[in-house]
Formats: sequence, structure tokens, C-alpha cells
Amino acid sequence: MPRSGLFRNRIEIYVARLAAELVPASEFDTPVLPRNIVHAIRNVGRLLSKKDGNGKYVCTLCGKKGFTKRGLYLHLVRMHGDEIRDLVSKEGERILSKKKVCIE
Repeated sequence: MPRSGLFRNRIEIYVARLAAELVPASEFDTPVLPRNIVHAIRNVGRLLSKKDGNGKYVCTLCGKKGFTKRGLYLHLVRMHGDEIRDLVSKEGERILSKKKVCIE
């Protein structure tokens, strides 16, 4: 697998782990990825899940309900990997464009 494919796969896993609360967002960091991508992973991870009234997780991408932490993680990686990559890419670009400062 080429290196870029490896990073894309890892990004999906990072986001899914954050969304399923398997890793606290405050503890997530990786020296390999640029800072804007790390922030994008955190932001997207926070948006991809919510809990219903019974304490079970709901996938915000498709609305499927009743997941445990592990179930949500597996669902996100298996069913929404491409969508997660696109969301992280767009969020990373948004963060970069927000931080640009024009010097004249």
C-alpha cells in the first residue's frame, strides 16, 4: 500500500475512535500529520456521533441507532470511510483558509 493510502486509512481510524469516545479528543495527537489535519480530525470526530436517550450511540451520517462504542467505531470505519476522509479534507482546508493572514 502506498504511503498516502496508509495515512488515509489511519485518518478514518482516528476519526472513528474519537467519535466512539474510545480515545478522548484532548489526548489525541500525532506528530506525523500536519496540525490543521489533527484539528480537523478532532472536529469531525466530535460531529459524527451523539447519544440517544438510552445511552446508545447514533451515527450522524446515516442516522442508524443503537450502537455501543465498539459498534459505532466499526460502523464508521466500514460504512463511512470515504465520507470521513472527505469531511476531514474539507475541514482541514477550512481551518487553513481561516488561519491565512494577508500581509501587504
